[in-house]
Amino acid sequence: MLKILLVLLFCGTAVSLSAQWSLGVKGGWDITSITRSDASRVDETYSPVGGYEAGIQARYAFRDWVAIRADLSVMRRSHRMDRHLNYLDSLYTKHHNLYLMLPVTVDFSFGGKHLRGHALLGGYAGFWLRDHIVGKTYWMTDYYVYFNDFDEMRTFTAEDRRFCAGLTGGLGLSYAITDHWGLNLEALYYYDLTSHHKGYPHLRDPRYLNTLSVTFGVNYTF
Repeated sequence: MLKILLVLLFCGTAVSLSAQWSLGVKGGWDITSITRSDASRVDETYSPVGGYEAGIQARYAFRDWVAIRADLSVMRRSHRMDRHLNYLDSLYTKHHNLYLMLPVTVDFSFGGKHLRGHALLGGYAGFWLRDHIVGKTYWMTDYYVYFNDFDEMRTFTAEDRRFCAGLTGGLGLSYAITDHWGLNLEALYYYDLTSHHKGYPHLRDPRYLNTLSVTFGVNYTF
């Protein structure tokens, strides 16, 4: 037992000596698509829309090749729905969903002292802050069809699930300018495991967001 305790103490000391903290900021661009059931929507087409991301980053390196990382960012995850009815002009709704995202990943790195590659794998949780919708709709009378544009903040209802969670993974590059300052470029893919709509009692209607994010960051290592 004494030998085991000594080995564990030695390992813990080695980890603490090699561990390093780094903090940074990041920002970039993303593109989001939506996966939704086709029930009763034969005239609807969904397409991805670009957005943005900005946030902060904390990284704790246990070894030169492995670390754990947590990011906190604001991400706009947008998508678009078009309706194609034979007797009407094209109608559409574009959702600009703003999310607060917290991904936690394991960071495996490889390469030289200055330029290194990174493979990231983990999961995330998020919170749906708001939904800004723009588009074109219509209303009818007995003799006319009227079209109008809209631009408004959507009010959340009981059917909306504002908490989200899923899997994330990606690749990146980092460059150490000095022993403390560095730059990084990375691409992360966010795959929702929770639908952002609870669905109606009589219709199963899951809606999952999938986002590819490309960001550039600056970090400081202690």
